[in-house]
Amino acid sequence: MTRPTSPAALVPWVALWEGESRLEPVRVDPVSGAVRYEREEPEDRDEHGVLWMRHLGPRGEGRPLFSRTHAHRQRECMRRMLCQVCGEPITPRDGRLPWLLPAGEYGSRPKRLHTTGTPPTCRDCWALAAEHCPHLRDAGATALEAGQVTRWGVAGLHHPPGGGEPRWTGCGYEGTAPAALAGMLAETQLVVLSDLREVPLTGEDGVL
Repeated sequence: MTRPTSPAALVPWVALWEGESRLEPVRVDPVSGAVRYEREEPEDRDEHGVLWMRHLGPRGEGRPLFSRTHAHRQRECMRRMLCQVCGEPITPRDGRLPWLLPAGEYGSRPKRLHTTGTPPTCRDCWALAAEHCPHLRDAGATALEAGQVTRWGVAGLHHPPGGGEPRWTGCGYEGTAPAALAGMLAETQLVVLSDLREVPLTGEDGVL
């Protein structure tokens, strides 16, 4: 995939489009709240048995919905360390992976670890993202390098036992009851970034 080179071309690979915003309906067990598709594919569930949202429709149709992410592409970014902007595999530097977070999400104090649903951004895309992404441009961006990335859990719609409206929530794989995980329809992979270093958005990488 060719990296974007202009603001008009800057539709992040992970972004959801209007044409693919419909979701495959799920069947919900009225007693347990467990969710399933009528016809499931192996990739519909992760290694913990959590069901993932299945978006319908083609990428690139209609308007891009910059504030939302495509569940499958977001998950692929986290699992395969793909750049959320260009979709290319990210090559670690000195064993460390680059991340670009909204400053408000990361906060003002250095951390040893941070839990996030924001996928990685390769260094080559830092400048374009920081300059043209409305959220990063307005709120500021924090550039990080992570020594370790651990898949921690998911965020999505949880269907409660006994019926009732599903609600948006996040949960970790460990320490969450299997019945609760069975009721999750995941949209976002959550990871823990550890061994963190803040790095400048300037310098030899040619950013900003």
